[in-house]
Amino acid sequence: MRFILLFFVLMLFACGEGAYSSGSYSDDLELNYNYMLLRAFFYRPERIKDYSEYKGMEVDSMYSSLNDILKGGRYTYYLPPSKADDKIHDMQNTPKYYSFGFERDTLIKDTLVVTAVYPISPAASVLKKRDKLLYANEISLTGADAKKYLKTDSLFAASTEFTVLRNGKEEVLLAIQKAEVQEPTVYLDSLDGYNIPFITVTQYKHVTNDPNGTYAEFKNVLQEIKGAKTAIMDLRRNPGGSIYHCTAMAAELAPLNSELVYDVEHYYDKLRGNVIDTVRYFASDFLESEGDGVDIKWIVLISGGSASCAERFAVALRSSRPETVIIGQTSFGKGIGQIYTKTYLGGLAYITCLQSFYPNGDPFHIIGVEPDILTNPNDPNETLMAALQAAQSFDPDLARRSPIPFSLGLSNLPPERKAAEIEPGMYKEFISTF
Repeated sequence: MRFILLFFVLMLFACGEGAYSSGSYSDDLELNYNYMLLRAFFYRPERIKDYSEYKGMEVDSMYSSLNDILKGGRYTYYLPPSKADDKIHDMQNTPKYYSFGFERDTLIKDTLVVTAVYPISPAASVLKKRDKLLYANEISLTGADAKKYLKTDSLFAASTEFTVLRNGKEEVLLAIQKAEVQEPTVYLDSLDGYNIPFITVTQYKHVTNDPNGTYAEFKNVLQEIKGAKTAIMDLRRNPGGSIYHCTAMAAELAPLNSELVYDVEHYYDKLRGNVIDTVRYFASDFLESEGDGVDIKWIVLISGGSASCAERFAVALRSSRPETVIIGQTSFGKGIGQIYTKTYLGGLAYITCLQSFYPNGDPFHIIGVEPDILTNPNDPNETLMAALQAAQSFDPDLARRSPIPFSLGLSNLPPERKAAEIEPGMYKEFISTF
């Protein structure tokens, strides 16, 4: 119960009806409340001065003075009430679009090919991966017109009847009606001709195209690739997200009794004051029986843009499954995590409260996760070819298996995704009960 804080500062709030009035009185209470949050959680308590030195200061100036900065980004900060709800929504949810819910690329010159269909979307029951898009309401989508329709659905009519080339046969499909569609975070493809499942995870969110979030998406994918001997997971450019989702996903791939990662956490205890505690995470903390990915040999792709929870996932898998091959470039190096919570006046407190480590005590904060096989960041195909070779070393018979029908060409992976560039994050929500 370490995150149920018994804030003695509550006594300050019981001062009468004026507590929620505008003006300096409320501002002082907000500053004091945030000071207590920092005292309770901030992972560098020696940087926090006596409250008298902050009195009269803007709340975020107090946060800024703690100098919690990595590679130009500040990870302990305050947002006013006007911005708090939007920020929390963005941390918990992927974007929504008024669209059909599919993605495409010009895999064949001047021809749009469907590369992903969102499971919960208007397109889900109509389009299929590898469909070649020929017409939209009899408007040509090939030739010089193809690229116009590549990145946006806004040029398509609200109700569109697509004509596609599927399995060598031209078909006119049922009309698809645009709707609000939420973006997934987990995509399943494979390497054409080699039949290796290729899973792209763009970030870790509480709510995605699946209302239960990234972990639920990943569980569904593991069911789809059941029986595979080896698989590739692409975490390149993945900035992180929810600690729960990334750690639970790692548990699905690890032996049940294996330790994944440990955190040194800071929190407040009414008897002990500011506490520094070591919290160890095992696969059994998330599962009652071994996960669906334990029998698969994994190859993980990382880059300098893989950060926070993406790094945590790679560390957990490397620790629990030493045969795992990590390929790419040294990751970003954000091995710290934050809690976020609403404040007294409804602002947002975002506070670094923990640092994560390998089970043997090695840090990856600032250092990053080093790949087993280093590849050129300017040549994605080099990374993919190294992944293919690693997969074939696990399973020499890969190319002779029955083809996976949604496979894409080697040179075209990973597909273009809509995921926006966001700040590296590894965080969990703290819900105040008072």
